[in-house]
Amino acid sequence: MTKLARDSAGMSPAYPDVYNVVLRCGGSSMAVELREIEKSFGSVRANRKVNLRIPDGQVLALLGENGAGKSTLMKCLYGFYGIDAGEILVDNVPVQMTSPRVAMAHSIGMVFQQFSLIPALSVRENLLLAYPAAPWWQSRTSARANQVLQRLKEFAPDIDPDMLVAELAVGEQQQVELVKVLNLDARLVILDEPTSVLTPLEAERLWALVRKLAADGRSVVFITHKLEDVMACADRVAVMRAGELVEELEREAITEQRLVQLMMGAQSNNAAIEVKAPKDAVPRLFIKGLTASHLMTRVENIDLELVGGEILGIAGVAGNGQNLLADAIAGFASLEAGEVILNGELVHSADGSNPADARIAYIPENPVQNAVAGDLNNCVNLLLRHYPQVDFFPDWRKEQAAAKTLIEQFNVRPPLVDLPSAKLSGGNLQKLVIARELSRQRQLVVACYPTMGLDLHAAEAVYASLFAQAEHGACVVWVSEDLEDLMRYAHRIAVMFHGRIVAIVNNAEADRYDLGRWMVGGAAA
Repeated sequence: MTKLARDSAGMSPAYPDVYNVVLRCGGSSMAVELREIEKSFGSVRANRKVNLRIPDGQVLALLGENGAGKSTLMKCLYGFYGIDAGEILVDNVPVQMTSPRVAMAHSIGMVFQQFSLIPALSVRENLLLAYPAAPWWQSRTSARANQVLQRLKEFAPDIDPDMLVAELAVGEQQQVELVKVLNLDARLVILDEPTSVLTPLEAERLWALVRKLAADGRSVVFITHKLEDVMACADRVAVMRAGELVEELEREAITEQRLVQLMMGAQSNNAAIEVKAPKDAVPRLFIKGLTASHLMTRVENIDLELVGGEILGIAGVAGNGQNLLADAIAGFASLEAGEVILNGELVHSADGSNPADARIAYIPENPVQNAVAGDLNNCVNLLLRHYPQVDFFPDWRKEQAAAKTLIEQFNVRPPLVDLPSAKLSGGNLQKLVIARELSRQRQLVVACYPTMGLDLHAAEAVYASLFAQAEHGACVVWVSEDLEDLMRYAHRIAVMFHGRIVAIVNNAEADRYDLGRWMVGGAAA
């Protein structure tokens, strides 16, 4: 929802008519139709003659693998991109969607994968900034302030409106972004991969909210690559592949097998991922008494040991310190106490660190903020970790050729070395970071939600690269909220609660019920 939030934060005094339209039209039915839509980025055709009708009062799941053209199509509808050919109709009237302002004036709202919240402000203040016709001064006890928070109470009751956004976990920030668009009371709500950073409980709450929006007469486009999203709340599904709309199905015709065939063109040919037991019995990574703080988050007295080739999964409900722990291990957060020792060498302590250590790969929680320079192109971002080894006057033809190879190997779309990385979708941005971090053998890999926002095939490819690092002797610290994947692939699972490790179990002993109980503070056996 980046552009929407930016416009709504700055437009309310100067563009009252836009917001009057949004509020006046909210809740009534609306039909939207896209005809023969085409969109290209240079030589890459993102959308090819797409025809799609979005009926009122229904949930349409727009399904496809990463790079299928789903987000691009909806960004054209929202006015974020101009179309190259075709037309958009709202209630049978052609509309030139030249900007998000025009889309908002026609009561269309979109939640983007990349966030646009202001970290230094509270949740309440961020919601007020995006609220229609927000005044220059607002009492916390006014009727309007209470109205702004009503959706927050319905959808995310556990979020304190007075907390700074900087203190929220990514999943919580996603919920605030959703509330911002819901406060606009749009007749058509576009959600771009909204469950990619949500826990299972948060996803279920979102599905229920989406169903309620449809029951109230609003239309919802749910962009996703997850079959569970479709099965949970879709009335219809439109499947895209390689920029084209390949099929539309009604609810009664939807099956998981059929959807996979449509998305991929065929069943997956990938061999089942196999994680082998560590060959090395000697501890290679020592984390001793690690203590760190950032804003309101704190991890305290963490002690861990990993043998070479071991995959340690870190489980926990969002906001319990997993990401700070990952930052601290990788050397990107200052330590108050403790040390990190890798293969007999001190790599991080309270006295200092070397976060650019080439032996360590780091895939952070939010790559758009913490792993790439969005204004730089894909080639440069792939080189960022290797600049000390690059000549002062590099051979850019050689570097671009190497970048092109990586982009093709990790299936980053569109496959353009000169494209600014900020123009990539969230899933492809994730693949770009993974290409940079895992294309070379490392001694330690710290990965936070490495498959977040990725489709089935892309997730399989990431896991294959991640586990290959372990097979060649790297220690892998893997933060995830997907208990099924952790139980399937990790050698051991450590559970965090309130900044501490409360339990560590071997894979063979892991029980979903026990893990869930420890994640919410239940006592370990």
